[in-house]
Amino acid sequence: MTEIAVIGEVLLDLMATGVRLGGAPAAEAWYCTEMGAKCYLVSAFGQDEHGNRMKRELAARHLPLDYMTQMPHSFTGEAHIHFDETGRLTYHFTEDVAWDHLQMTPALEDLARRVNGVIFGTLAQRAEESRRTIWSFLDKTSPQAVRVLDLHLKSPYYNTEILHESFSRATAAKINQREIPVLARWLGKEEMGVEDTVKRLFAQYPLLRCVAITRGEDGSLLFDRQHVYECGGFYADQGPNPAGCAEVFCAVLCLGLINGADLQTINEEANRAACCVCNEPDLMASLSDEVMDSLQKASII
Repeated sequence: MTEIAVIGEVLLDLMATGVRLGGAPAAEAWYCTEMGAKCYLVSAFGQDEHGNRMKRELAARHLPLDYMTQMPHSFTGEAHIHFDETGRLTYHFTEDVAWDHLQMTPALEDLARRVNGVIFGTLAQRAEESRRTIWSFLDKTSPQAVRVLDLHLKSPYYNTEILHESFSRATAAKINQREIPVLARWLGKEEMGVEDTVKRLFAQYPLLRCVAITRGEDGSLLFDRQHVYECGGFYADQGPNPAGCAEVFCAVLCLGLINGADLQTINEEANRAACCVCNEPDLMASLSDEVMDSLQKASII
């Protein structure tokens, strides 16, 4: 069975409509599990009311708690979510919470050595302790393991070091098109468009094999070092559940790369799955039978 680790922040989303389990890693772990992988969520939470709720919700979704550390002297992470004047979601993350203190252990070292793939992001690297743990975990994976960087450039939780060290370890990256200007400035040429930015990433980071650019309702581009594959019309992040769209896209990308599917197929199936969950109110929705059948026929799963 395919084994995947998703390492990073797990938190509770505090919204006007209520409280829900949140954080990109939790959603990505859920979708990897939905698609038949053995997925391990690697994070930390507090020994508090929110932490107990998180344990219950993860268990209810059959996500194993083996690598979820409950820290008695830290609080469980929270994200306070609001809509801005343009209708986009805005996030405020509580500081100095349990997942900022994620620590490397012999059990995590063993997990790193045996997984087929890892999904990791930038937000969980905001604190030095968790940042060093994530880098160490990635460094201990097999050279054949797929390491997907799910970029989340939420200011002020990234810097030059985090971006460089993350891309240095990634074999694949998922980037929202709105993040391209930020990356272009970081790479030293503010006027660069999508294609030139991706070319610069490939030139600078030799382990990077493919880059996905998600474009909301316009679909996505998937680059390797020789080609670009385009898919439009499936992926619609303007729906009620844009976060779920992004996370299922990343999960399909990871599984498709592990299973050796061709990039055009991965791109199309990731868009199809994203469109499926975009109309669902839950961050972690179930994939339809139609989407699951399509993923199986495409050898993604």
